[in-house]
Amino acid sequence: MIRKSIIITLIFLTSLSGFVKAGINQHVKVGVHYNPPLCSIDSSNKAKGIFIDIIDKVATSQNWSVEYVPITFAEGMDALQYGKIDLLTTVAKTKEREQIVYFSEETIFTNWGVIYSSKKNDINDITDLQGKNLAIEVGDIHAQAISQLLKDFNIEANLIWCDDLKMIFDKLSNNEADAGAVNKIYGYQQNMDQHLKATSIIFNPVNLHLAGGPLSVDLLQQFDKALIQIKASKPDFYQEVINQWLSKDVRKTPAWLHSLLYSLLFLTIILLIILLFQRSMVKKRTESLNEAQKIGDQRAKTIKQIEHEKTLILNSLDEQVVFMDHQYNLIWANNAFKNTSSQPFEELIGKKCYSVYFNRDTPCEFCQYEKSLKTNRTEVREHVSERAGKVFTHKTHPVFNTEQQPIGFVEILSDITNKKKQEAELIAAKEKAEQSDYLKSAFLANMSHEIRTPMNAIIGFSELLEDDTLTKDEKHNYLKIIQSNGNQLLKLISDILIFSQIESGHVNLQFSMVVIKNFLIDIFKQFENEISKYDKPVAIKLDLQINDQLELETDAVRLKQIIFNLLTNAIKFTEKGSITLGAIVSDSNLNMYVKDTGIGIAPDKQKVVFKRFSQIENPNLKKASGSGLGLTIAHDLIHQLGGCIQLESEVNVGSKFILSHPLNRYKLDKGADFNKPHILNNKK
Repeated sequence: MIRKSIIITLIFLTSLSGFVKAGINQHVKVGVHYNPPLCSIDSSNKAKGIFIDIIDKVATSQNWSVEYVPITFAEGMDALQYGKIDLLTTVAKTKEREQIVYFSEETIFTNWGVIYSSKKNDINDITDLQGKNLAIEVGDIHAQAISQLLKDFNIEANLIWCDDLKMIFDKLSNNEADAGAVNKIYGYQQNMDQHLKATSIIFNPVNLHLAGGPLSVDLLQQFDKALIQIKASKPDFYQEVINQWLSKDVRKTPAWLHSLLYSLLFLTIILLIILLFQRSMVKKRTESLNEAQKIGDQRAKTIKQIEHEKTLILNSLDEQVVFMDHQYNLIWANNAFKNTSSQPFEELIGKKCYSVYFNRDTPCEFCQYEKSLKTNRTEVREHVSERAGKVFTHKTHPVFNTEQQPIGFVEILSDITNKKKQEAELIAAKEKAEQSDYLKSAFLANMSHEIRTPMNAIIGFSELLEDDTLTKDEKHNYLKIIQSNGNQLLKLISDILIFSQIESGHVNLQFSMVVIKNFLIDIFKQFENEISKYDKPVAIKLDLQINDQLELETDAVRLKQIIFNLLTNAIKFTEKGSITLGAIVSDSNLNMYVKDTGIGIAPDKQKVVFKRFSQIENPNLKKASGSGLGLTIAHDLIHQLGGCIQLESEVNVGSKFILSHPLNRYKLDKGADFNKPHILNNKK
């Protein structure tokens, strides 16, 4: 009697939909979680149950190739969203779930939630759950309902989340839980072996459907139409399937549960009466429902469009975006990430990211996923790729499902190599600018002093010459002082003007043929007279190892200025010994040199002496007068003449400045930088 009533009830509840045509040659992956006798997969990997028999019948009529995949309910819901499976069995339809998955219109079974406990626990109504350990299944609609009931009654129970229904009964049998919430059909069948107590806490009647992901809407429509057609053409089949599985349960059901079944049947009849009344209202709402259907279709179309636009947006980013599930399996990536992979990303989907990219067996120690789960925020780190030679920022953000359980993480990689390089260049430029500013300030201060000193001497001794009481010798001495300071001032001004020309790139070279031996002898004689003015035991020597008629095409004025600066420096910094002016031919160059026995220059200072506004100070020597630009001018002018300058020096031994000048300037490489003053100056 009970079986017949239940069968009639189920047939009535599943007789409200229309027909659809069957699919053709489709491979369908169906997720099956442990929920007998509705559905399960046994140890031989064979699926069985009410839902399985019905799906097999539909698959035969629609020419489907069905693959049953064992899975937990929570994993199945996530797998639907990411397209890992097409359909999931025994899913209760709720408004929240309708936001993330799609459902069949045909109800396959109506089920209830029941609280079971061990017989030693005195649990009869919901208030008895206060302070008790309650086992519930992750993602189960009855688990959500009992959680809400506990909140509504202000009952604090310790919830133990289980992966499947079997685990709930195992925890009850092992006394790890005081009570457990399962659906009634599963509880009736399993309790035959477990010998647990079914409490009077019955709640949450729900209709069970097939659920599908975004790509399975057509499959669900095919299922509904096929099931309606099967019921119409062979109504006994649907009755036989349900009766077969429920009859097994009834034969196992102990007598003391019969009263409970009568109660459930009575409640079902009441629900049927309500449904009949509501059915009479359906006709009046047909137009509004049709309009709602149109709106729903438009909304679905809009959602698909939005998803498409999101994909386009992510693929347009320069940043690399990749999504991994909570087990580090690669799921999705944008084009920027795919383009960096040597292997097609489609072949990597479902593989561990640390295995594919780092050849590891465990997650990388620098991975930020676990940390982001704890902080529930985006974690950022920098990473240097030795293989690519680039610097990246990694942004790791956790992703949660609707029940706030982690399902994976998004990794965003941004190439900041150029940014890092620009930052380093800005720091270097800032330091260089600060150094240059400091040196220029020091140079101006020094020039102010150097110009003021001879000017004061010239003005002061000029005023003394107005004294008529001065003797002829005194006037002669004053005039020599004025001349000396005038020449010193003229040399300073000349150095500053030449330096300004070099800096602005306006040095005009006038090339002519010069007999080099006569040229150097004239310079030697001039400085032979000049050195006699200094009260120093220093001799000047001439060492010319060249042909008497050797000619050099050069700017004689600029070359003489270079040698003058070198000789003047040698005189300033040589207190005793000798200064030698020499020349020798080497390959295609004429090497002229100025060698002294002066204070010398330390190795770490030898490059500095040629830089702008830089001076080498010796604490053991009185500071020499002058602009401090002599070597800088010599360095730049010899480069513009097509040559170069070298320095050999040892502290307290002496220095040797070597000028290398090409014998034939037309043999220089065409377009050589040192023939272009503006290029030379830009390199400073």
